[in-house]
Amino acid sequence: MASWLTGYYALSLFILLVAASALLYWELARNLLQQDEDFLAHKVQVLTVLLERRPLERSGVDQEVLEEAEISAQSPAPFSLRVLDATGHLVDETPGMGTSVPVSAFAQSQATAPRAVRWHSGKHAFLLTSIAVPGPSSATPGWKIQAALSIAAHETLLARYRRDLGIVLLSGLLVAALVGAWITRRGLRPIADITQATERVGVEHLDYRVQTGRWPRELASLASAFDRMLERLQESFERLSQFSADLAHELRTPINNLMGEAQVTLARTRTPGEYARVLQSALEEYNRLARMIDSMLFLAQADRARLALNRVSLDARAELQAVADFYQALADEQGVQLVCEGNATIFADPLLVRRALSNLLSNALKYSAAGGHIVLRAAGANGPPVLSVTDTGIGIPAEHLPKLGDRFYRVDPARTNSPDGAGLGLAIVKSIIGLHGGKLLIDSAPGRGTSAALVFDSAGP
Repeated sequence: MASWLTGYYALSLFILLVAASALLYWELARNLLQQDEDFLAHKVQVLTVLLERRPLERSGVDQEVLEEAEISAQSPAPFSLRVLDATGHLVDETPGMGTSVPVSAFAQSQATAPRAVRWHSGKHAFLLTSIAVPGPSSATPGWKIQAALSIAAHETLLARYRRDLGIVLLSGLLVAALVGAWITRRGLRPIADITQATERVGVEHLDYRVQTGRWPRELASLASAFDRMLERLQESFERLSQFSADLAHELRTPINNLMGEAQVTLARTRTPGEYARVLQSALEEYNRLARMIDSMLFLAQADRARLALNRVSLDARAELQAVADFYQALADEQGVQLVCEGNATIFADPLLVRRALSNLLSNALKYSAAGGHIVLRAAGANGPPVLSVTDTGIGIPAEHLPKLGDRFYRVDPARTNSPDGAGLGLAIVKSIIGLHGGKLLIDSAPGRGTSAALVFDSAGP
């Protein structure tokens, strides 16, 4: 990028120098040509006046031609005059003009008014002009005046000027490239600093940040975005590390149980009934592992947004009642009353909604004592639809509420009354409501129960 910027800077400056140099050269050449043309026109005009006023006196013409010859000899730009009669015979001319500028050279400059043309003779360049002077009467023949001005000095001047302009352009291009490289490197130095700063970021230093407040305004947003990315990476890495540790811990327990039972069973010969009990116990552990793996696969798909939602308009009260009916037998066995209240319409995937409600109701039943009651409520008249499950169980201390929904997180292993619990139920609920663009809210206190609410983003598409 530095090379491209340097090249563009040098090219743009070079084009400006070429344009400025061309304009200056054109202006100088035009001024010199105009000066030479005015000079020739003046000399021709003087001689024309002499011929018109005193057409029969040769002395005035001879004197004017000789004076011009003397002046021309001392001038850096020599000029010559020639007078011809109507028949083309020579009347008078500057000495030596016939050799340097013959009469035939003026063939392109014949006109009734002076018009200068450029003519070259070898290495010499001249500016020629010619004019016809009528006689005093129709019976008197007229004359032709020819004037030539050497422009070799001006040609040399222009050549030297072109050479100087070439040197200036080449020098300007070199200087533009050097200055452009310096400016580009200086301008891109903050990017190099950010690059060096990012190279210090690693697995052991995910807490490092590059936004130090010293970046240019154009790069401050880039540094801030990079820091936000690092924060997300750090959070994801920490969650992944914690998830891996929790997963290893959760898998170790059933595997150790299976290994222990197998080792004890194989220690001596067992009866068929004992083998059957061992296999029954192993089957329970296998079922627990299968449910855990199924839950982990669901969470992985939810995290990577691979679950295709079949969102339809649902009667929230009907969904609550269906889940309550499914758990009614278990609730009756535990002596817990289930109540459904309220009405609302939600736009969601019915299978996922029922799975989330099932997890919430299952948790509520786990921690509700006999004689308690659980209320499944639907609301949404004055805002977004909300489905909640409220129990009268033992409640949860406030310090644990922010971590509810994290994978494998459990408030207290001693509170797990069922061997099926693995700390993934609320994580699945949180992922499901997140797929619907909503959020999970949990309110609880020890001794007064827990309320878990699913807040959906809207009631319709």
